[in-house]
Amino acid sequence: MLFRKSLIQEMSWVALGTFFVLLMLIMTTQIVRLLGQAAIGALASSAVWAMMGFAAVRYLPILLSLMLFFSILAVLTRLWKDHEMVIWFVSGRSIMSFIRPILEFTIPVVILIALLSMVLSPWALEKGQEYKEKSLSRQEVTQVAPGVFRESPAADRVYFVENFTGGNGNNVFVQLRRDEKLTVILAEKGGLYLDSDGSRWLWLAKGRSYEGLPGTAAYETLEFENARLRIEAGDPPRSSTSTRATSTMALWNSALPEHKAELAWRLAIPVSALILSLAAIPLAFFNPRGGRASNLLVAVFAYFFYYNCINIAQAWLSDGKISLMLGMWPLHAAALLITLGLFAWRSKLRGS
Repeated sequence: MLFRKSLIQEMSWVALGTFFVLLMLIMTTQIVRLLGQAAIGALASSAVWAMMGFAAVRYLPILLSLMLFFSILAVLTRLWKDHEMVIWFVSGRSIMSFIRPILEFTIPVVILIALLSMVLSPWALEKGQEYKEKSLSRQEVTQVAPGVFRESPAADRVYFVENFTGGNGNNVFVQLRRDEKLTVILAEKGGLYLDSDGSRWLWLAKGRSYEGLPGTAAYETLEFENARLRIEAGDPPRSSTSTRATSTMALWNSALPEHKAELAWRLAIPVSALILSLAAIPLAFFNPRGGRASNLLVAVFAYFFYYNCINIAQAWLSDGKISLMLGMWPLHAAALLITLGLFAWRSKLRGS
């Protein structure tokens, strides 16, 4: 009872501190990214803090998985460094004795990770995208003040809106520079919207465009009823935003490779968290006489290597390079076999 209680209590305190540190790191990077989007008009300034909350829920499964692995690794490494592990071994404990208290500490968190990965994270992504689009549609197009010219960050576009009515611009002016050609677009109405991939588009209604080479009289004129212009392309995602926001039940019933790959990724997060938590027990081995923490470098490398393999497997599943029937289970089986091998190796070293 003392062995189990002291181990779980110390891991809980370390996990709590690790969680807040990781959460602050994630929130810091997210606030920088969101403020950058707000500065260029890709996000309404009033939506920054709400999007921070949605982002926190979205990244919680990965954060909790890393928290579990690091807290177990840190506590067991300290036991080795302070020679407490030797005391437990002398009292009749073995490296296998740590599995039960580790599982008691890990399983509730893994269940929470599964709930977040399968249900709450897709919900947060979907609601965050909806909130982003609604808040942006209520905001003046690309944050242009009426009657003021606004130049794009690349200095290749100029926008002008005379006034706004109901969130849409009236008498829109757009000037584009492409391949030494100048294009001028005049439209009665216009507005901004985002597609499923996060790219920003400017829609225009009842307008006319003029395209030609400056200094010459050869200009092409085109009249249109409706047109759209890409403002900014989002980074190509491994899976589309709509897929990552799709409910787990819908992914399960779908036959699309992209949907199956997303489902396999969601399942992989709690499964990998459980396997890595067990792997942290033998990986925490530390030789006090050596005075080096090389085990920590190996453990960190193992964690990120496993996680990167999951991402690669997701891409291969989406491209059809891996059978959808197999999914990521061979990867998890290999990780589990390596973990069992590490246990056998450490037990052998202990016995010798």
